[in-house]
Formats: sequence, C-alpha cells, structure tokens
Amino acid sequence: MESYFTEKGIPYTTRDIRKDHVAHQEWRERYHGDMVPLIVFDHGKRIVDGCDVRAIERVMRELEDGARAR
Repeated sequence: MESYFTEKGIPYTTRDIRKDHVAHQEWRERYHGDMVPLIVFDHGKRIVDGCDVRAIERVMRELEDGARAR
C-alpha cells in the first residue's frame, strides 16, 4: 500500500505493529484490528481493512466531497 500512496502523492504514516507496542495496542483496542494493513482516515473515523484499493478510493472521494461541502 505504501507504493500506492506514494505513486498517488498521498501523504501517509506507517506504523509497524510488530515492532511498536503502542501501535499494536492501538490497532487492537481502538480499531479492533484483525488484519493488516489497516488504513485509518479522518483521525479514526473511517477505517479500511486490507489492500482494498476501491474502498480506499471511495473513502478518499467521500472525505474530499465532505471537505468541499464545508
């Protein structure tokens, strides 16, 4: 997924839940993670599990449309 975001020029942050205990705990407790990658949008208000590009693009469109409506 990193290459997808990089190619599209979308800023992102990567957190490795295998190495970062705090990230792992947040992945489990806050987001009820059971799959990686877990893509978090809008400060946790929107979540996409896995590498579902269509779902990611849909969320980004919806967030963009919402920002324009403001």
